[in-house]
Amino acid sequence: MSGHNDHVWGIILAGGDGKRLNQFVRTRFNSDCPKQFCVFTGTRSMLSHTIARALQFIPSDHLIVTINSDHRAYAERDIGMLDKRNIVVQPSNRETSASILFPLLHVVRRDPEARVIILPSDHFILEEQLFMKHVAAGDAFVERHSKYLLLLGVELDHPEADYGWIETSIKVAEIDECEIFRVKRFLEKPDASKATTLQKNHSLCNTMVFVGLAATVLRKFRLITPSVFHAFKQIDAELLSPRETDIVKEVYATLPSVDFSNAILQHDPRGLAVLRVKDVYWNDWGNGGRIDADLARLGGDAVR
Repeated sequence: MSGHNDHVWGIILAGGDGKRLNQFVRTRFNSDCPKQFCVFTGTRSMLSHTIARALQFIPSDHLIVTINSDHRAYAERDIGMLDKRNIVVQPSNRETSASILFPLLHVVRRDPEARVIILPSDHFILEEQLFMKHVAAGDAFVERHSKYLLLLGVELDHPEADYGWIETSIKVAEIDECEIFRVKRFLEKPDASKATTLQKNHSLCNTMVFVGLAATVLRKFRLITPSVFHAFKQIDAELLSPRETDIVKEVYATLPSVDFSNAILQHDPRGLAVLRVKDVYWNDWGNGGRIDADLARLGGDAVR
């Protein structure tokens, strides 16, 4: 993986408040630090692991991190290596749609032809190099088929009602031994019975890592969540101007919290594709039970 394509960009989402893990973190660290800035294994935080993983494919000057203003102190040690203009600071957390759309405006301003890779900062991935090989295959697909938004999905050996699930349709491509399918249906956090059916039918669990032409992602926002899109057009008009900070605060003050998976992926599966991730252990560390189970599984083989 060369990672030096001029139009490849990465956006790392590190703006979550970590509410589901607040008590777990307080018990373990005696701190209110959001989980993405915590060191659960090895010597690096989850955000630091995500940055290092992303840099296997994405050039450092094309890697954007989204944080919240009240998390600056927690994030400082992890983002210090990145250019300051690549740190996008939100006044507050307004869920994943805002966390994607705000940095996307910065990317498009610098590169209108950008292909963006969205990477959550709070997921555990064991075979990182192999995972990024799948990301590279997804980017290659999007470069050839720009109308698609491509998700990365994993096949679980157990039902999980707390995730988004992807029902696949026909196979549309195979790149570097990675199979890519059209998405038949996307279901965000189905009930336990439906999750069991989906898992038995070999549906894929959404990793929330996805790849798309920046213009394609913006089009999704414009068509499906026009109120959110037009709110950010106000920011876009003042981007990099002396008024940007004030306009951002004004917009966020009235901006609704909109979850990207619920509002966009589940709303309209047309134009969605999914790449089946193989031979990679992936987990969303959204609760303490998952973290403890994975750390016990690692044993002495702590990830550095």
